[in-house]
Amino acid sequence: MSADNQFRPPAPHPTNNPFASGEKKEVQVQQKTVKTRTTPRELMDPNAGEVGAGVIHVIEGVDEEHFVEALTGGIRAAFDLGDAGYEVFKVALVEYQQAKISDGSCDSLTLFYSGDQLNGKKTEMNETQFQGGLKELLSKGVLSQKAPDQYWLNPALFFNGSGVILIKEYRLLPSSLRTV
Repeated sequence: MSADNQFRPPAPHPTNNPFASGEKKEVQVQQKTVKTRTTPRELMDPNAGEVGAGVIHVIEGVDEEHFVEALTGGIRAAFDLGDAGYEVFKVALVEYQQAKISDGSCDSLTLFYSGDQLNGKKTEMNETQFQGGLKELLSKGVLSQKAPDQYWLNPALFFNGSGVILIKEYRLLPSSLRTV
């Protein structure tokens, strides 16, 4: 893939994973603010009065297949991923799982499209779909460009663990913004 690919967004090439800096990441996705943190406690802001919110926390045990479905579906909903972004996210998750198994840990990965193959594996995605999905993941803070065809992973979304907490918070709109 050439460096001047029209689909590739221009991006800085940090030497360290920008998601690991401890900096809080927030992305505006339509009418929502999506926050990613590595610990749920960081989602609370006592100065903004968020600690007093009611919380319903449900813990459900599931098998690996349902866990992956819940994780990918939750990420898709939280970030309003389109079909292409969702498909590239699923590929990135599989690549992450394989790298984690072979290396023990993984904070970045390679996503290289050539012909009808993604990282040497046949894919149903064409290059336009792949590049569009990749651009969406970059713009929404799921991935960050490390080098050509290499991407830092957001550790709140790609993690070493057996559980995930997906939080959806509902707040009443001020009366001036409510629709009748």
